[in-house]
Amino acid sequence: MLDHRSAFLLSRRASLRAAALALASGSLPRFANAEPAAYPAKPIKLVIPYPPGGGTDITGRAMAQKLSELLGQSVVIENRPGATGMIGAASVAKSPPDGYTVLFGAASEMAINASLFKNMAYDPRTDFEPVSLLATFPLIFVAPAATSRSLEELVAAAKIKPDSISYGSIGSGSPQHLAAELLSSMAKARFLHVPYKGSGPLVQDAVGGHIDMAVSSVPPAVPLVRSGKLRALAVTSTKRSEALPDVPTMAELGFAGYAFETWVGVAVPKGTPKEIVDRLQSGLTAALASGDVQAALRDQGAVPAGSTPEQFRQFVRAEVAKSDRIVSEAGIQLE
Repeated sequence: MLDHRSAFLLSRRASLRAAALALASGSLPRFANAEPAAYPAKPIKLVIPYPPGGGTDITGRAMAQKLSELLGQSVVIENRPGATGMIGAASVAKSPPDGYTVLFGAASEMAINASLFKNMAYDPRTDFEPVSLLATFPLIFVAPAATSRSLEELVAAAKIKPDSISYGSIGSGSPQHLAAELLSSMAKARFLHVPYKGSGPLVQDAVGGHIDMAVSSVPPAVPLVRSGKLRALAVTSTKRSEALPDVPTMAELGFAGYAFETWVGVAVPKGTPKEIVDRLQSGLTAALASGDVQAALRDQGAVPAGSTPEQFRQFVRAEVAKSDRIVSEAGIQLE
C-alpha cells in the first residue's frame, strides 16, 4: 500500500510531464507577455527562512529566477534565518495577504515544528494559504567506511543492547533526527542520538568513526560515499536516489512501510485572494517544468514534485500528523 507521500507524488507525475511538454512547445502562459493584470504589479519578496548557501536557499533562488521571467516582475530573495525556520515563516504569516510576501518553506517550519513547540507564533496548517509543493529530498543513512555491519546488523545490535549504537543528526527535532526515530520506532530498537550543528561536522565525525552512523541530506554525503570515505547504508525515500542509484531504500532492506523525506514548498499569508494564489501556482508549475530548475533541484538531491494548492494543504496536514506520531513515540521534547 502506498503511503500518503508516494500516492501524492504519483498523482502529480502526469501533470508535471504535461507541463514540461507545454513549456517546451511554448503553450504555457508567459506572464511577461500577457495582458496587464492587477497582479503582480510590483516586485515579489520571496522569504527563505535559512541562511544563504544552503540547499533550501539554492533551490529557492533557482525557482525565483525562473518565476521572475514567467511573471514579468522581479522576485527578490530575503533570507530570514533563525529558530529552525520559524522566524522567517512567522514574518510571512503576519504580512499583508496581497501576494507580495511569499514563503519558500521547508518541512521543519511548515510541519515538524508544530509537533515540537507548544508556543509557535503561527500554525502552518491554518495561518497560510498553500500554493504548491515543489520538491522532496530523500535522506541517507551512512556509516564510517571501516564499518562492516549493515543497517540491519546495526539495528539488531541496538535491539540487543539499547544505546550501544550511536547516530548523528543535524540537531534535535531536525528531519534527520525524526528519520532515525521513525526507524527506531518501527524496528523497536533504541539508538543513542548525537546532535550536531550542521551537516559539515556531522559527516566529518562519521568519516572519522566517532559515531556508528549518521543521517544526512544527500548532497554532503555523495562525494564522501563516492570517494570511499563513507559507506551508504540506505536512503529514506520509497525510491532510490538518482545521485546514488546503488543504495537501497529502507523498504528494500526489510523495513516495510518506512518513508521519510524532507521537502520544500511555497505558501502565502492566510486570506490571500484565490486568484493570486492560482497565479502564483501556475507560475511555479511552469518554472518547475523547466530544464534548468529541474537540474538545480537534482543537484541538491531533490525530486521535483508540484501540486495544486489544495493538494499541498492536505500534504502539510498529513506531514504534521506524521511528525506528531514520531515525536510522541520518541518522547522528543524541546521546550
